[in-house]
Amino acid sequence: MTYSTNPITSLELTLPNELGYELVARDAVAAFARRLGMSLDQIDDLKTALCEACINAIEHGNSLKPDLRVEISCRVEDERLVIEVCDEGVCPFAPKSEPLSIMEKLAGLGSLRGMGLMLISQLCDESGFVSRNGTGNCFRLAFQRRHVTRLGR
Repeated sequence: MTYSTNPITSLELTLPNELGYELVARDAVAAFARRLGMSLDQIDDLKTALCEACINAIEHGNSLKPDLRVEISCRVEDERLVIEVCDEGVCPFAPKSEPLSIMEKLAGLGSLRGMGLMLISQLCDESGFVSRNGTGNCFRLAFQRRHVTRLGR
């Protein structure tokens, strides 16, 4: 397989606001991360976190409205892969007071919903909502690039 000598450092996707398209984003961004030389463990974490962020954008930000879109941008910044998942913001994200821990949720002290953001925070080096020009919510995921070591090359 031959790769370009001029590495691509960004990727942009626009997805229909329909559950299932998070898998398209997962596969495209995973292929991009592989081309950047990221480890398989990191790529697995990235795929899970990205799917969770896309599902949140589709279900919560865009309220499952089929005429809306989800935009995903990926770019290399220094030694980080930064991914932003942006919706059109029918329902702006409003943080609640201190969220329950996973243990509290599993103990029945609250709804099991909302665990996606907790999961994402454990899989990424950085994650959280960021301001966006215009309307909508934008959730940023960042991964420090730990390159694959290739033996025998």
